[in-house]
Order: sequence, then C-alpha cells, then structure tokens
Amino acid sequence: MSMELTEKCKEIRKQLIEVVSKNGGHLGPNLGVVELTVCLNEVFNFKEDIVLFDVGHQAYVYKILTDRDDKFHTIRTRGGLSPFLDPSESTYDHFISGHAGTALAAGVGFATANPDKKVVVIVGDASISNGHSLEALNYIGYKKLDNILVIVNDNDMSIGENVGFISKFLKRVISSGKYQNFREDVKTFINKIKANRLKNTLERMERSLKGYVTPFYALESLGFRFFSVSEGNNIEKLLPMLRKTKDLKGPIILLVKTEKGKGYCFAEENKEKFHGIAPFNIETGNTYKSSVSYSEIFGNKILDLAREDTEIYTLSAAMIKGTGLDKFSKEFPDRCIDTGIAEGFAVTFAAGLARSQKKPYVCIYSTFIQRAISQLIHDISIQNLPVRFIIDRSGIVGEDGKTHNGIYDLSFFLTIQNFTVLCPTTAKELEEALELSKDFNSGPLVIRIPRDSVFNIEDDKPLEIGKWKEIKKGSKNLFIATGTMLKIILEIHEELKNRGIDATIVSAASVKPLDENYLLNYIKEYDNIFVLEENYVKNSFATSILEFLNDNGINKLIHRIALDSAIIPHGKRDELLAEERLKGESLIERIEEFIYGRKK
Repeated sequence: MSMELTEKCKEIRKQLIEVVSKNGGHLGPNLGVVELTVCLNEVFNFKEDIVLFDVGHQAYVYKILTDRDDKFHTIRTRGGLSPFLDPSESTYDHFISGHAGTALAAGVGFATANPDKKVVVIVGDASISNGHSLEALNYIGYKKLDNILVIVNDNDMSIGENVGFISKFLKRVISSGKYQNFREDVKTFINKIKANRLKNTLERMERSLKGYVTPFYALESLGFRFFSVSEGNNIEKLLPMLRKTKDLKGPIILLVKTEKGKGYCFAEENKEKFHGIAPFNIETGNTYKSSVSYSEIFGNKILDLAREDTEIYTLSAAMIKGTGLDKFSKEFPDRCIDTGIAEGFAVTFAAGLARSQKKPYVCIYSTFIQRAISQLIHDISIQNLPVRFIIDRSGIVGEDGKTHNGIYDLSFFLTIQNFTVLCPTTAKELEEALELSKDFNSGPLVIRIPRDSVFNIEDDKPLEIGKWKEIKKGSKNLFIATGTMLKIILEIHEELKNRGIDATIVSAASVKPLDENYLLNYIKEYDNIFVLEENYVKNSFATSILEFLNDNGINKLIHRIALDSAIIPHGKRDELLAEERLKGESLIERIEEFIYGRKK
C-alpha cells in the first residue's frame, strides 16, 4: 500500500510543478502537504466527511484528489479552477478559503450541525496563531466537540518565516514527539491496572512528568487530545497515526511536521519565493522578467526615508516581502515589525507607536486590512492618530480571485472619520505621497498601491493634498480619474477624440479631501462628467463627489465608472479589467453609452 501511495505522491508533485510553472500559484505549501492529503484521502471519505483547509493555498492536492484532476491545468486562469476552495466550484468544497483563520471557526459550525460526521480541519502553523483560530480553539475545547480533528501542518513558514511564541511552542511540541508516544503507552498500562491507589499515584506522576517536560500539556488542559508526527512527509509514519486518530473521540489536535516545497529543489531552497510564485522556468527555478511594480517603488522610497528619520517604523502582517519591505527589514530589523497573520493587532500596535511619537507605517494588502476595521475605527480614528497605512494590492489583483481583490478599502476609508486618503496615479506621485506622509500629523493617512506596473507622465506637477491636476484640456466631457484609472483613460484618449468625444482629463490622487475648489468652480462647464476608479461602485469616490455637489446645491449628473460587482472572478488582471468594462474598447463603449444613450 505504501509503495502505491508513494508513487501517487510522485505523480502529483510532478503535476503540481508543471501546472504552477505555467500558471503561477502557491507551489511551496502544496508540495509540502502531498503525503498528508494523499493519506487523508486513504483514511477518510472525502464524500462523507467534512474536510476544511485553512487556508486554501495548501489545497491544490485536495482538488486533484477530488473531482478536478482533469481540470487542474486550468487553475488560476479565467474560467478555470479557482486558486482557493470554493463551494460554487465543487461539492467537495464546504467553505470558501481565501483568508487565514476561517476554517476552525467554520468547523465548529459544521461539527455542531453534523454530530454524526467527522470534521477534519487542516490548519497551517502560521494561521493557527491568528486570533480567529485561537477563539475557535477556545470554544472547541470548552464544548469538547468530539467529532473535530484539527491537523496543524507545521512547516515553519507562513509566507515568510513564522514569527511569535506559538511558532516556538510548536517547535518544542514536535521535538517532544518521542515522549508523547511513550506517554500513550504509559496511559494504556495505567488503564489496565486494577488497584485504585496505585493507579491514582501513577496518573499523578504521569501528569506531573507531562507538565514538566512537554509543552502540549497546555493544549490538553484546554480539552484536547494531542498527537504528533515528526516526519509528516513519511507515509509509513503518517498513515498509522491518521488511522488511529480517525477512530478516537476528540477534540483532537494532530501536529504534523512537513517540509514546505518538498520534492522540488528550488522550492526547498527558497521557501518564501515559492510560497506564491509567478510562472517560472522548471529547469532553473527563475521567474520570467517583469516590469517594476508599485510595491518596489514604495519599498525603495520608505527605505530612503527611514535612513533620514529614525522615528519611522514599518509593520506588516506576514507580508514583509509582498509589500516591498524586504530591503527595509534587512537594514532596519528593529524598526520592521512582522506581526504574523494578525492584522488587527498590527493596527493597534501601530496606534501605540503613534501615541509614543513614532511614525508607524502599516503595510497590508487591501483584502487583509478588511480584517481590522474595528481597530481602524476604535483605535485610530477616534484618537485621530497619525498612523500611515500603505494599502497594497488595491483594486483588481488578478489570479488570486474573488477573496483577494482590493475593492472595498476605498469605500470604508472614505466612510471612517479623520482619514486622509491618497490614490497616487503615477510612480512619481507615490514617491511624493510618501515624502508628504513623513511629517503628516493631521491624523491617519492612507496611500493606496495597485498591483500594476509603474506609470509616469512627463512634466507632471507635484502632488498636493486636496488638489487635482488637469492632464489634458478639452471640452464638453470631463474625466476625473484616480489611481490606475488615469493611465487607462489616457490610453484611450486619442481613440475617444477620433470618435468625436473631446475631453478634459483630471488626475485626482487626493480622494479625501476632495478638490472642492475644482468641483465648485470648473465642472459646471461640462456636459458629461465621468468619475473613474478601480473600486466597488457603492460608497465610492464618485459617491463622495455626488454628496459634495448635492450638499452645495450643484445639480450635475455624475457618470460612475467603477466596479458594478464586488465579487470579481480570477484571471489575468488586464482581461478582468476589460471584462468589467474598465479598460480598452469595452470602456470606450461604456462611455459612448453614457453620452449617446444606452444600447438596447
């Protein structure tokens, strides 16, 4: 049996490497869980048992083993398989799995509603430290939900290297695995003893020894039974333990030590790079050359500023490299803080720094800052603290799909009082925004960064908060563009003129505050006013302009060019923008419909 499963693992690894090399994706985490997922499939019934992953970037093997093997080559492509688990894709997927911290909490719901079924939750060692996960563990132990098996996949990594006490705790736990096996034998022996006094004495000795030499006593004190496998990529060690835990009443925690990137030398050597990677050359492990990103521009500029100002601190939630802070972390390790997957904590941590007269920059992807809205309101807004928020991956992100698009942050930052919001339209404006941010003390400041290659305009005027800039002067039609949409509207400017649509194009990096002077004194001369943004249309930049005009008694129709849906599928960024009528010919047609009347 083990030889057959070993061969199956080999085939799956080959398939993973080939597909991800073409489509990009989360290679390292999936290579690490091949044996674990194959053995789970052998022991449990994926059709009957409820299997949840936290997060879905370690579930590619699960997709292959369920009903999507023949479609796996389409993963992350438009119309193909989702990058994460999604109930709308397969009946095997019980819960969506884009963000860390959801599976254990959802597992409580499934276990409570389905007491006759086994609920298996596979949690990464980084996401187990997420507050949402810890709250669920607390409840599971309290209620003693005996049909839950929690498998903690310990590979020492989140995206980068794990941080925090829990990571160190898990290392101690896995090192005590031999004692755990010995202890199980001791418990079996104790249970066979008839004499109560001797049995009680031995149980007290066993508990004392357990508390002294092993850290997993804390878990058992919370109501869990604990087991571990120190060689989680070894089928002969893993399979018997899974069979054992399947038949036991829980709740049970099984810690499995795996190697991220297992079976592909480049992924083993550079675990962070191959966590989530763009298409690459299998023979060399190198990704194909790409243009400079806004994250790189930010990373270089914030490093320059920190060299001049020792009060600058940066914080990120397991996204140091992704947000462009790699160089900063190496040069200023004491001022670059990785909180792990704990966005709310990162925001309040920054609030404490700001109250202590430091200059914190919280650098988080748009989709993840959603997890800290309470802290943004309670800890930052109410105290009006000068915390700088660098919101990376704002707008459509592309292949990571519906759980990762950054299309809500602008809406809630516009809503929360005291925040100033900037959406730079060029790389130069991003650098200028960062220069302004260094000594900005009027409250919290947001700078949005898209997942896009950099763009610049020749002879562009400097960025000013509360001021917009006319880039092109025309008549009748006015386009107010923020963020990436300036580049996009300029790309079609000549074609619009060819079709009889003359226009003024305004660059609006300052989203909050608005350029009130421009709105009061200049927009009345235009017949058609368009506001363009890469954000969900509800409570958007355009909405704030509409409210301002209404409050000032200006009766002008505003055409909103934004995302009509907040659920955008996965695919290449450019094709999604075109599909959503925010780019190219589809955008031209959308503009024509507004001007000349809607097509029937």
